Amino acid sequence: MSDHSSSSNYLVAAAALSALIGVAVGGYGAHGLNANESLTSMWETGVTYQIWHALGAFAASWLASTREAHTRKIVTAGGWCLVLGSLSFSGSLYFFIIDSIFPFPMLAPIGGTVMMLGWGGIVYGALRRR
Repeated sequence: MSDHSSSSNYLVAAAALSALIGVAVGGYGAHGLNANESLTSMWETGVTYQIWHALGAFAASWLASTREAHTRKIVTAGGWCLVLGSLSFSGSLYFFIIDSIFPFPMLAPIGGTVMMLGWGGIVYGALRRR
């Protein structure tokens, strides 16, 4: 198995795990969360970002498989940024809603910034011919 194939498999597994967690957390939000409308909306935002960015990481893995080494590394890093950024962003929202505190107040904006970097890596890879 090549290094790319191995790293791609890990990215796909991480994206799938993030999507799985998003579905589970979304189900909890719909059926078990006891929160007001504003907090429920915040919860739904976290779930939405988590699921969409997991799908973006799948797309990054596919795009990386069509590119040469340098571009593949940037696109793969972009995919990882989507997974890690969305877990940071969404996780901080979930934690706040459950415990009413932000233990790491900058985690949501940092996660959002990391997600934007991830999309930037994918844009770069998409615009490169190989």
